[in-house]
Amino acid sequence: MQQKAYPVWHFTLDATAITLFLTYAALFCASLVTHYETHSAAESHLWLQLFLYGLLAWLMADFVSGFVHFLADNFGTPETPIVGKVFVYAFREHHVDPKAITRHAYVETNGANSLVSLPWMLYVYYASAPVADFTFRFFMVFFFLSIFMTNQIHKWSHMEKPPALAALLQRLHIILPPAHHDIHHVAPYDKYYCITCGWLNAPLNSLHFFQAVKRVLRWDFR
Repeated sequence: MQQKAYPVWHFTLDATAITLFLTYAALFCASLVTHYETHSAAESHLWLQLFLYGLLAWLMADFVSGFVHFLADNFGTPETPIVGKVFVYAFREHHVDPKAITRHAYVETNGANSLVSLPWMLYVYYASAPVADFTFRFFMVFFFLSIFMTNQIHKWSHMEKPPALAALLQRLHIILPPAHHDIHHVAPYDKYYCITCGWLNAPLNSLHFFQAVKRVLRWDFR
């Protein structure tokens, strides 16, 4: 598979998605800061609740990253209308040239995740209330930001010398460590799909979760 050019239309789409995503993420965070004291007065141990919500959002992002990765690796082609060039191609290229992701600039690396998250972020922002839905909005913005960071984390896991902070988080296994992710890059590339932190890879693999989902989606019940 030859590395495709990054056309202007794709860069424009990705750059627009990132700009809108970060704008609404900032609005979410400003709203949370503004209403924190109001909400903390009504609920004791709010900080502990938010920590648990953040942890759950991190795990949910790890699962979603794995599920999307699984779908892109196993279904469709780079020529599939709409999703092929924007989503599928990058995952298929990645198995042919795992280091290709390290040559992608910031916009190309993070545009797709911004694009897929943005509609859901807009819905949550306008359909929920800053005070009544405070903890829900905290959970969702942490989840969206975790998804946003996933491709960057994935890129760091393939870099020879990632930034010092990223390398520290990798060693602590807070984000995806390179050695852990290497398990996915062994043919037939059918396990350890989760790429945010990878915490769910071992339990999902022990349950043969993705293998079972593949059989269901392909109506293969042998």
